[in-house]
Amino acid sequence: MEKANKIINGYTDIVEPILKYPRHRELESSMEILSQICDDSFCKNLYKLYEKISNNRVCIVGPGKINNNLKDCEIIAGPEGGLINLYGLGKKMLFVTTDLDSSQKIIGNLNFLSDIKFVHIHGDNLTRIKITNAYFDNVIYTTQILTPYCAIPIGSFTDGDRAIALSMIFNASEIYVYGFNFKKAICPHKDYCFPDYKNIKIKLAEKILTFVSKKLNYSIKRYNEYFIFQRSF
Repeated sequence: MEKANKIINGYTDIVEPILKYPRHRELESSMEILSQICDDSFCKNLYKLYEKISNNRVCIVGPGKINNNLKDCEIIAGPEGGLINLYGLGKKMLFVTTDLDSSQKIIGNLNFLSDIKFVHIHGDNLTRIKITNAYFDNVIYTTQILTPYCAIPIGSFTDGDRAIALSMIFNASEIYVYGFNFKKAICPHKDYCFPDYKNIKIKLAEKILTFVSKKLNYSIKRYNEYFIFQRSF
């Protein structure tokens, strides 16, 4: 995917120098699982997403408080933490991004509240992926590095910036983003949370979104309770 190739350096250039994650762990994890899942569903799901998203508006919903009932959102997506905002609204995500580090209650509802699951493989979540892999349908794997397998290598970092970047890759005309806060960690979807570490991660995620937007020709408009990425034609 040409657009994914344009932003792969987002992770390696912005995150690795700060957090020093060993890149070989990323590749080791991908080799453990990805070679087992290369089949026709990978391309079919990618095509399905492109048909639905291309030239349309996408609403990305995060875990923070939202003052919006999403009635005007025909296409909803977001990180796994955003699912907590959909429980009471009777809404379902077209796709969810997850590295499976939310509470088991959230993980257990991924199939019911999202159509396609983007499951991210990185250096320290392989055990959980192996345990839960059999329970999901319509899975597309993502990685932070290039691999020779059926996965999307995407230069994003957190589930939130990954959901936004994927919407851009699938050519969304506008991306409305709700329930995000890049100044303070929001962790209601996790059984455990380390705010200081999480705050470092969300600042890096914000830098990645600036990088991704520039590379893929999107402008950013910020408002009090949400922000919008708009594609430049």
